[in-house]
Amino acid sequence: MLINLLTNAFYAVAEKRKLLGEAYEPEISVRTEQTEKEVCLRIRDNGNGIPAEVRQRIFEPFFTTKPTGEGTGLGLSLSYDIITKGHRGTLNVETKEGQFTEFIICLPRTVGAAQRPAHTATAEMTKASV
Repeated sequence: MLINLLTNAFYAVAEKRKLLGEAYEPEISVRTEQTEKEVCLRIRDNGNGIPAEVRQRIFEPFFTTKPTGEGTGLGLSLSYDIITKGHRGTLNVETKEGQFTEFIICLPRTVGAAQRPAHTATAEMTKASV
């Protein structure tokens, strides 16, 4: 699931670079956040964003915006099912066309983990090369 989201992010920034050339600096960031109740992972790219007309369909099986032969349309659908059905979490997307896309995965903490002292932790990794 993480490989799929990262692969999509790399694809998005590579496509934007084809359009804008060397002046464009691709960036992918991965950030984690932990609260008393959940752990969230944010994967953000500064690619072209997701057009409004397809945003509601991105988690549908076999839906893809990639050219024929480059995508099956199963990556986001399977990721959504793994997160929501397999782990009782959430998978959301924030995007602005022409600027960015950010997928936010939030998973509930386990009962054992919830009994440990609560604290908030954040980690960040940025600037992936394409």
